Amino acid sequence: MRLGDLIDDYCTRCRLLTNHSVVAMLGEDVKKVRCRTCNHEHDYRQGKGGLKKTKKASAYEQVLASVLQGKEKESAAQPAPSVPSPAARRRTRPYSMPRRPLRPR
Repeated sequence: MRLGDLIDDYCTRCRLLTNHSVVAMLGEDVKKVRCRTCNHEHDYRQGKGGLKKTKKASAYEQVLASVLQGKEKESAAQPAPSVPSPAARRRTRPYSMPRRPLRPR
């Protein structure tokens, strides 16, 4: 490996694994590279990508599990509240609002 050689590395600006040119070396080790796509100069990351993001579904399941565990602790400490029967609840249509008189222009 020598200065100016092409090497694949993870670009921190493009956030992709792209071609890079070697810019700085210390002995045989590559220290700095320049992305050939966006010309951003950064430390050589040895092809390692950025942080692994958790997928939305798994993140949702983690939050849901923590909420359910909290609910179980609360329900063990307190009895469940009584829920009125559906017939006892007041029936309303969705989006029903009192009608206003029209304003004259």
